[in-house]
Amino acid sequence: MRHTRTFTVGLVLAGLLGLSDVATWLFGVGGPGQPPVAAAAVITLLGAITLAGTWLAWRGRRGGLVAVVVSRILSGLAMLPAFGDDTISTANEVLLGVGLAVTVAALALIWPGLRRPAVAAS
Repeated sequence: MRHTRTFTVGLVLAGLLGLSDVATWLFGVGGPGQPPVAAAAVITLLGAITLAGTWLAWRGRRGGLVAVVVSRILSGLAMLPAFGDDTISTANEVLLGVGLAVTVAALALIWPGLRRPAVAAS
């Protein structure tokens, strides 16, 4: 797997999103306008998987890249119910929207790295 500029930017974005998911516990959990404890636990776990996958993908492991893609898709899907929840603050909804947009951008940038190189015919 080649580290093109596009791939590198996507992987860095995914890593930063993973860090922000892990930091969910620091911003308060279960309070008014905050995610419930169960949701925060899932988000934190997905962030940890993203970070581990980012490290492995950076070292050239295809499985790490698959872990990043799957964990970011699941994290993005986990954000969607918050947009219909009246107890989530507007500021948190804006942050979730930005996070979702950055997730889509990161996936678009790293997705081509999933393709296997063509086998040369002999």
